[in-house]
Amino acid sequence: MSVPRHVREEIRTRLWAQAEELDWNALGSPEKARHYQQWTDSDAIGGVLARHMDARAVRVYIKDTLLKGFGRHKLEQHRTMVLRAAGREGEAPVEVFIKPHGLRFADDFQVAWGRADDWKVLLGALFERGYESDAERLAVFLKAAPRFVAPSARALVEDAALRLGVRRCVWVD
Repeated sequence: MSVPRHVREEIRTRLWAQAEELDWNALGSPEKARHYQQWTDSDAIGGVLARHMDARAVRVYIKDTLLKGFGRHKLEQHRTMVLRAAGREGEAPVEVFIKPHGLRFADDFQVAWGRADDWKVLLGALFERGYESDAERLAVFLKAAPRFVAPSARALVEDAALRLGVRRCVWVD
């Protein structure tokens, strides 16, 4: 038996709204696990899903099906701000990347964005994607606080960026 589309969409909408309120992407694994369990145990979410599937599969379904795209969706919402920071509003990219999010333009300019905690992945992706080009690359780090508030912490990341050919970093707290 599968979950009817209207039921799946109603619960997904409810979960995404709650995830938004919780600042889901900023939560650690223990906090997320606690919320998965609460949702699984609740009559309004887990109880409804258990009517359409094996009750033992509800938690995994919530995690891997209903909430799977939430993080990517949230990062994609930053695209307008990223284009503004890059000075590329109104320009259409020639290539779009995910994991991490990024854009490449006709002049080979590239931008990548994601959580500041993922700075190594962002810089590595920009380096790899732009390896054979001298075009400018920009890294936009989101949710920089609290770990990257200190200038010394940002200096480390910015030095690594320069060494990898990323000429500019933007920090969004």
